[in-house]
Amino acid sequence: MTVRQLVLALSASEEAERLAAVANLVALGPAALPALMSELRDDASPVTETALLSALCSISASAFDPVLGVLQGAVPGSHWRALRVFTRLGTPALEGYLRALAHDDPFVRRAAVMGVNGCGEDALRVANLLVPLLGDGDEGVRRVAVRAFCSWGAAVVPLLQSVRRDGPGAARGGALECLAEIGSEAAVSARDRAALERLVQIKLMDDIPVPISCCFLSWIAVSTGDQAGIMGMLGLSDAYPVPFSAGVNTADCDSHGGLDDDPHDRYRRVFVTPELAGWTLVVGSWCDPSAAEREAAVLEACERLSARYGRAQAYWYGAQNDGSAVLVAEHGDTVRRLAYIPGDDTQHLELGAPLAYEQERRTVLGLPALTAAHLEVDEDDDEWMWELLEMATKLAGELSIDPLSIDASTPAQGVGLLALTEYGRRLGAPCGALRM
Repeated sequence: MTVRQLVLALSASEEAERLAAVANLVALGPAALPALMSELRDDASPVTETALLSALCSISASAFDPVLGVLQGAVPGSHWRALRVFTRLGTPALEGYLRALAHDDPFVRRAAVMGVNGCGEDALRVANLLVPLLGDGDEGVRRVAVRAFCSWGAAVVPLLQSVRRDGPGAARGGALECLAEIGSEAAVSARDRAALERLVQIKLMDDIPVPISCCFLSWIAVSTGDQAGIMGMLGLSDAYPVPFSAGVNTADCDSHGGLDDDPHDRYRRVFVTPELAGWTLVVGSWCDPSAAEREAAVLEACERLSARYGRAQAYWYGAQNDGSAVLVAEHGDTVRRLAYIPGDDTQHLELGAPLAYEQERRTVLGLPALTAAHLEVDEDDDEWMWELLEMATKLAGELSIDPLSIDASTPAQGVGLLALTEYGRRLGAPCGALRM
């Protein structure tokens, strides 16, 4: 067989043929590399990236420079195949990755960091050599370096703390961001915390409201500017001021949970806005009136808040047509609760009579009025289903304040606060750097 035929055999249907091809290519050593690189350059090649790697990783370090050459020569937009192979060469290529960290091309430096990060425990031995890239002049390189250190977790905390103390100076900011992501405030020194507090105070001097836009947006709206009173009634604690945009970003980040994350992690922290046009908003997944773990507690909280302040409402809104949930309480009683989440059974959440806004929208759409006997959504009632998907923000705009419409012109008094819930006190403050 020719060398190219051996390379094509890497994607053979029979495992024995594939293994034989790898063995023969490894025996050829560097002589097999030109044919392998030819297939790597060809996006239409039948030889998969995984198949190429099975040979390249076995040929060992001599494959590094040829693969790097293909990566550098790739046309922008068609480089992904070469990038995926380059960053997965593993520990045999570690020395090459370390050389590439100093490459003139920031694209190569980014790929080299990704490659080092893919070397598992071996990467930790050379983590100190990646420290300068935490302050790289290219933001893309810096971001990849920050992600790498964050993925290594507690093992690199002492190294990052030493960077904060001793430099290099350009890497100190990236090191602080990593420490906040890995270990929250516990990993950050008292000196750094004091500096961050000073930065926040400077930012607050000209802080302005911005739209509260999250992928999964949950909030409680209360008709008062008594921020401290609301927090006391809700049992929120350990509060500290943040710029409005930082609070929104934090609420958005906190609302995203991975498949392996404890679902209660999303409930650990909330953003409490300053008074906005006579209303105070508490923002975070903890406020979701439709979540199975929270629905009863949120209903009870809104009833208590409305008994004291007159009106309190809770909402959930999914920004990608995920649905809406609404709870309206006045003077101590729940007036209305409803939810529409495609694919979920939410009938058990239905409480109270339809609101005037619901009936008005039905009239506008030419639909019959809702009655006690006709509250369920008909499967063929497309117009009303689309209306329900947007119900949370639209109704909030009628009854209180639409968080998506908040901007610099919204009357605001006070400062926003991040605060822990009972989940946060039990599970600990969420990790993560504030985006300011």
